[in-house]
Amino acid sequence: MIEQWLYPSLRHGGVKETRSYRISSLLYAGFFGGLLPVLVLGTMNGLWLRVSKRTTLGMLLVGLILLASTFFYTWMTGSMLDALLFSRVTAAGLGLGYRCVLKKRFRLHSVVQGEYRSLTKPAIVLSIVSLPLEFLLLRTGEVYFYGDVVR
Repeated sequence: MIEQWLYPSLRHGGVKETRSYRISSLLYAGFFGGLLPVLVLGTMNGLWLRVSKRTTLGMLLVGLILLASTFFYTWMTGSMLDALLFSRVTAAGLGLGYRCVLKKRFRLHSVVQGEYRSLTKPAIVLSIVSLPLEFLLLRTGEVYFYGDVVR
């Protein structure tokens, strides 16, 4: 009977391995990189941590709505600088939202796996890619505000 206690209780293939970035860094990725890096990295992290599909898709939908809202904010105000600030604040808020949603699974991952991946390199690469896309989105909203007149 006591010999059974010494054998491992988990068989190979019984537990699926999870991966994760440090979720507290999503706030910084959002503030410095914008909405697109947070959307990509937060969704990837949600899939890696095996968060429910409904939650992951819900957060992705919220992020896409926030992305559309930055376009409409620029379209309504015509100020690209204000829209950029609005975009950064909403991206940081989305990063905090992902942090809250992923917190429970992240704690479980940190207890079981204990390893984190660095978020710095993917966040910088995605920021470099997303900045021209975000500029194009904001510029399009500004052009719609002023009509065909380019300042």
